[in-house]
Amino acid sequence: MGRPAIRIATAGDERELAVIDHATWSPQVAPVPLWPLETPFFNDQTSPGNVLVAQEAERILGYVKLRPSPMPASDGHVQEINGFAVAPQHQGRGIGHLLLDAALQLAIERDARRITLRVLGSNTRAQAIYLAHGYRVEGRLVGQFLIHDHYVDDVLMARELRSENEEWSR
Repeated sequence: MGRPAIRIATAGDERELAVIDHATWSPQVAPVPLWPLETPFFNDQTSPGNVLVAQEAERILGYVKLRPSPMPASDGHVQEINGFAVAPQHQGRGIGHLLLDAALQLAIERDARRITLRVLGSNTRAQAIYLAHGYRVEGRLVGQFLIHDHYVDDVLMARELRSENEEWSR
Protein backbone atom coordinates (compact mmCIF):
# COMPACT_ATOMS: atom_id res chain seq x y z
CA MET A 1 0.00 0.00 0.00
CA GLY A 2 1.22 3.47 -0.87
CA ARG A 3 0.81 6.74 0.87
CA PRO A 4 -2.85 7.80 1.15
CA ALA A 5 -3.97 11.05 -0.47
CA ILE A 6 -5.19 13.80 1.84
CA ARG A 7 -8.01 16.01 0.58
CA ILE A 8 -10.91 18.18 1.71
CA ALA A 9 -14.08 16.17 2.34
CA THR A 10 -17.13 16.36 0.10
CA ALA A 11 -20.78 15.86 0.99
CA GLY A 12 -20.56 12.44 -0.71
CA ASP A 13 -18.08 11.28 1.96
CA GLU A 14 -20.65 11.55 4.75
CA ARG A 15 -21.60 7.87 5.08
CA GLU A 16 -17.99 6.60 5.13
CA LEU A 17 -17.03 9.25 7.69
CA ALA A 18 -20.01 8.34 9.88
CA VAL A 19 -18.98 4.66 9.76
CA ILE A 20 -15.40 5.53 10.84
CA ASP A 21 -16.71 7.81 13.58
CA HIS A 22 -18.99 5.07 14.85
CA ALA A 23 -16.32 2.33 14.63
CA THR A 24 -13.76 4.33 16.61
CA TRP A 25 -16.09 5.39 19.42
CA SER A 26 -15.41 4.17 22.93
CA PRO A 27 -15.89 5.68 26.39
CA GLN A 28 -12.11 6.22 26.50
CA VAL A 29 -12.23 8.64 23.55
CA ALA A 30 -15.64 10.35 23.64
CA PRO A 31 -17.57 11.95 26.50
CA VAL A 32 -20.91 11.26 24.81
CA PRO A 33 -22.89 8.02 24.46
CA LEU A 34 -22.62 6.09 21.20
CA TRP A 35 -25.00 7.67 18.72
CA PRO A 36 -27.07 5.94 16.04
CA LEU A 37 -25.07 5.19 12.89
CA GLU A 38 -27.66 7.13 10.88
CA THR A 39 -26.70 10.37 12.68
CA PRO A 40 -25.41 12.80 10.03
CA PHE A 41 -21.67 13.43 10.12
CA PHE A 42 -22.03 16.90 8.63
CA ASN A 43 -24.12 19.47 10.49
CA ASP A 44 -24.17 23.16 11.47
CA GLN A 45 -20.86 22.75 13.32
CA THR A 46 -19.12 20.46 10.82
CA SER A 47 -19.11 21.35 7.13
CA PRO A 48 -17.25 19.28 4.51
CA GLY A 49 -14.83 22.18 3.98
CA ASN A 50 -13.60 21.79 7.57
CA VAL A 51 -12.80 18.09 7.29
CA LEU A 52 -9.64 16.59 5.82
CA VAL A 53 -9.81 12.94 4.80
CA ALA A 54 -7.16 10.34 4.08
CA GLN A 55 -8.15 8.33 1.03
CA GLU A 56 -6.67 5.28 -0.65
CA ALA A 57 -8.18 3.47 -3.64
CA GLU A 58 -11.54 5.23 -3.30
CA ARG A 59 -11.80 4.29 0.40
CA ILE A 60 -11.66 6.82 3.22
CA LEU A 61 -9.25 5.69 5.94
CA GLY A 62 -9.56 8.52 8.44
CA TYR A 63 -10.29 12.18 9.00
CA VAL A 64 -9.47 15.26 11.04
CA LYS A 65 -11.93 18.09 11.62
CA LEU A 66 -10.29 21.53 11.65
CA ARG A 67 -12.64 24.43 12.14
CA PRO A 68 -12.29 28.11 12.87
CA SER A 69 -12.78 29.07 16.47
CA PRO A 70 -16.46 29.69 17.29
CA MET A 71 -15.68 33.29 18.43
CA PRO A 72 -13.98 34.86 15.38
CA ALA A 73 -14.28 38.43 16.64
CA SER A 74 -11.69 37.81 19.35
CA ASP A 75 -9.95 34.57 18.41
CA GLY A 76 -10.23 34.34 14.66
CA HIS A 77 -6.52 33.53 14.63
CA VAL A 78 -7.27 30.13 16.21
CA GLN A 79 -8.20 26.90 14.46
CA GLU A 80 -9.63 24.04 16.48
CA ILE A 81 -9.32 20.29 15.99
CA ASN A 82 -12.69 18.95 17.05
CA GLY A 83 -12.59 15.43 15.70
CA PHE A 84 -9.89 12.99 14.62
CA ALA A 85 -10.15 9.29 13.79
CA VAL A 86 -8.57 6.56 11.70
CA ALA A 87 -10.54 3.43 10.84
CA PRO A 88 -9.46 0.62 13.19
CA GLN A 89 -8.19 -1.62 10.38
CA HIS A 90 -5.89 1.18 9.15
CA GLN A 91 -4.46 2.33 12.48
CA GLY A 92 -0.72 2.00 12.97
CA ARG A 93 0.12 2.93 9.35
CA GLY A 94 0.98 6.59 10.00
CA ILE A 95 -2.31 7.90 8.64
CA GLY A 96 -3.00 9.92 11.77
CA HIS A 97 0.38 11.62 11.35
CA LEU A 98 -0.42 12.47 7.72
CA LEU A 99 -3.77 13.95 8.75
CA LEU A 100 -2.24 16.08 11.51
CA ASP A 101 0.46 17.33 9.13
CA ALA A 102 -2.25 18.28 6.62
CA ALA A 103 -4.29 20.02 9.33
CA LEU A 104 -1.23 22.04 10.27
CA GLN A 105 -0.75 23.12 6.64
CA LEU A 106 -4.43 24.02 6.29
CA ALA A 107 -4.31 26.09 9.48
CA ILE A 108 -1.27 27.95 8.15
CA GLU A 109 -3.06 28.57 4.84
CA ARG A 110 -5.96 30.00 6.87
CA ASP A 111 -3.51 32.42 8.55
CA ALA A 112 -3.99 30.82 11.96
CA ARG A 113 -1.53 31.54 14.73
CA ARG A 114 -2.45 28.48 16.80
CA ILE A 115 -4.40 25.26 16.83
CA THR A 116 -6.26 24.11 19.93
CA LEU A 117 -8.00 20.87 20.87
CA ARG A 118 -9.54 19.00 23.75
CA VAL A 119 -8.92 15.32 24.45
CA LEU A 120 -10.07 13.01 27.21
CA GLY A 121 -7.48 12.23 29.86
CA SER A 122 -8.19 8.54 29.23
CA ASN A 123 -7.26 8.87 25.55
CA THR A 124 -3.52 8.53 26.02
CA ARG A 125 -2.97 7.29 22.45
CA ALA A 126 -4.34 10.53 20.98
CA GLN A 127 -2.41 12.60 23.50
CA ALA A 128 0.81 10.88 22.43
CA ILE A 129 0.30 11.64 18.74
CA TYR A 130 -0.57 15.27 19.52
CA LEU A 131 2.57 15.62 21.66
CA ALA A 132 4.62 14.10 18.85
CA HIS A 133 3.26 16.83 16.56
CA GLY A 134 4.30 19.70 18.79
CA TYR A 135 1.12 20.21 20.80
CA ARG A 136 1.48 20.83 24.49
CA VAL A 137 -0.86 20.51 27.42
CA GLU A 138 -2.11 23.95 28.41
CA GLY A 139 -4.69 22.91 30.94
CA ARG A 140 -6.65 20.13 32.53
CA LEU A 141 -10.22 20.21 33.74
CA VAL A 142 -9.96 17.56 36.43
CA GLY A 143 -12.94 15.23 36.64
CA GLN A 144 -14.84 17.21 33.99
CA PHE A 145 -16.77 14.21 32.69
CA LEU A 146 -18.53 11.32 34.44
CA ILE A 147 -18.24 8.38 32.05
CA HIS A 148 -19.39 4.93 33.11
CA ASP A 149 -19.13 5.87 36.80
CA HIS A 150 -15.58 7.23 36.43
CA TYR A 151 -14.53 10.87 36.49
CA VAL A 152 -12.36 11.69 33.49
CA ASP A 153 -10.24 14.79 32.87
CA ASP A 154 -10.66 17.06 29.87
CA VAL A 155 -7.14 17.87 28.62
CA LEU A 156 -6.65 21.15 26.76
CA MET A 157 -3.81 21.13 24.23
CA ALA A 158 -2.50 23.64 21.71
CA ARG A 159 0.22 24.25 19.18
CA GLU A 160 1.62 27.63 18.26
CA LEU A 161 2.13 28.22 14.55
CA ARG A 162 4.26 31.35 14.63
CA SER A 163 8.02 31.14 14.43
CA GLU A 164 10.18 31.88 17.44
CA ASN A 165 11.32 35.19 15.88
CA GLU A 166 7.89 36.42 14.80
CA GLU A 167 6.51 39.13 17.03
CA TRP A 168 2.90 39.26 18.08
CA SER A 169 1.08 42.29 16.79
CA ARG A 170 -1.06 43.95 19.42
